[in-house]
Amino acid sequence: MRLYGRARAYEENEVGAINVSPLIDVVFILLIFFIVSATFVSLPGIEVSRPKTQTAESLEKNSILFALSQENRIFHAGEEIGLKQIPSLIELASKDRKKPVVIQSDEWADAALLAKVILEARRKAPSVSIATRKPK
Repeated sequence: MRLYGRARAYEENEVGAINVSPLIDVVFILLIFFIVSATFVSLPGIEVSRPKTQTAESLEKNSILFALSQENRIFHAGEEIGLKQIPSLIELASKDRKKPVVIQSDEWADAALLAKVILEARRKAPSVSIATRKPK
């Protein structure tokens, strides 16, 4: 009779307790997965009016963005930068693997300055592209 009482008391404790440790483990694993697989893109920080084009291709999302404003100022990650800072910023952003560079140039920006930005970006980037509006 005594054994019966012990088994019954053990079953009541087992049914009343919910073990949430596996749930917490799964949530942390999912959180780590989404953080590692997320792509982080630093936007140039200004809105530019890109020129229209006849042909356009979409590039991969994981790229380094620079913007050239109508006032011929260069931006990266919301801050104005100098022309000579472009290679070091590309090197810093690329770290272990090379990323393509996309330049968003305003349609009224100076073409000579755009050419200089492209030249500076080509020193460290595997490819340099100019962002345009897709044809409709």
